[in-house]
Amino acid sequence: MSTFALSGATLIDGRGGSPLTERTVVVENGVITRIVPTSQYDASSGPEVLDVSGKWLLPGYINGNIHLLDGVMMMGVGGVEYLARYEGSFVKVIEEGAQLSLRNGVTTVFDTWDARDPVLEARDRINSGASQGSRIFAAGNIVGMGGPFSPDFNFNARQSISPTFANRIDALFSAGVGAELTLFQEKEVRARFRDYVQSGVDMVKVAISDHLTAHLDPVSMRTYHTFPEKWVRWMAEDTHAEGLPFLSHTLAVPALEIATDVEVDVMIHPTWTFNQVIPDELVRRIADRRIGVGIQPMTDDYSVKLLAHGNFWGALNSPEHQKNERNFIDAGANVMVATDAGCTSHDVLQDLGHDLWEDRPTTLGEDHFTWVKALQGRGLNAMGAIQALTHNVAEAYGKLDRIGTVEVGKVADLVLLNSDPLADTENLRDIAAIYKEGVAVDRSALPTQQIVTAPTGTPIPE
Repeated sequence: MSTFALSGATLIDGRGGSPLTERTVVVENGVITRIVPTSQYDASSGPEVLDVSGKWLLPGYINGNIHLLDGVMMMGVGGVEYLARYEGSFVKVIEEGAQLSLRNGVTTVFDTWDARDPVLEARDRINSGASQGSRIFAAGNIVGMGGPFSPDFNFNARQSISPTFANRIDALFSAGVGAELTLFQEKEVRARFRDYVQSGVDMVKVAISDHLTAHLDPVSMRTYHTFPEKWVRWMAEDTHAEGLPFLSHTLAVPALEIATDVEVDVMIHPTWTFNQVIPDELVRRIADRRIGVGIQPMTDDYSVKLLAHGNFWGALNSPEHQKNERNFIDAGANVMVATDAGCTSHDVLQDLGHDLWEDRPTTLGEDHFTWVKALQGRGLNAMGAIQALTHNVAEAYGKLDRIGTVEVGKVADLVLLNSDPLADTENLRDIAAIYKEGVAVDRSALPTQQIVTAPTGTPIPE
């Protein structure tokens, strides 16, 4: 059913204003057509009315940065077996991840690094109705980065796997715009880049900084610019000429300056700067330009637990990185949910142990709630958190005409809550119903096929 009226809700429309009590939202053929005070709505002349008095109505949640095939896992433990076990099922795994997100209120995801062809196929299957899941917008590869078994992710794995398998997987992910671009002359790079921009991707993400994992630990901290600044500038121009958002991967303040100067639309993890505090002037420029700031925080308690387990990822919660997070919030930047989460294997989650399950920032389905919890510790208020989870992502990616708020003419992506999220953002979890394009989501049926989340030894569905 995509034609109905939700009557009596308190509406938090995502635009940042005060909640509107006793509102009726009319949905026809999956689009919001009317929003009126319930007392003024004539139920006899409209579609079927669903009484939702005492509940809160929000836009569908949006995640601005995930990797449905788990990119974080590919940098370490579990990555090799994950890619080998599911190589013939990448589309199914991506769909499973999209369903885990949808089950928890996320109606749209922006997948900013993945195997291009499988993620585009999953996107199209969901859009056509052949499969369920969050609406996917996909970048495919990060331009300038290699695949999972390159130095950008887990090069050491090549010591114990066949070169044929490693090369096949790397080629699938790099999709012709991998690290080899750094070796070519500008004319060839530009031709390859233009082909990629026109290959069906929804956005383009470029590695302004490198992603050499050997340099991510606290001892070897260093980073390099992947391309000449002139190249990054025409990459932005070529991307915008095709009407696509341009995204940056950065790990240092100088790279952030380049990203700002070339007018990127979205910055992924800009607060991770190898413990350098971003200058106030640069923070203000980013905020004033309404660039999407994809902060990737973790709670203080979780970082302490990581460090206690000898996991250097806990160092990403350094005082300097926390200050960068607070400064963007205080500057009124377009802060958006960007969790880096993926469809993590059952085995890896089991190995973590119960003490590392709670507040893990990259577990799909829980990630966006953990993000809100972590950022509130940096000063983000409840309304700011709701906007970061809805409006701000849509604005950054140029999709605010369709999604991100509850307004007439928008797609009816809606989350109905039992409790007031402004009183306590933990209530964002207290979901009564989810609608995607006006169709109620059967949360109990998702995921429709357990593959990665199934217990070890479960056969992969045909």
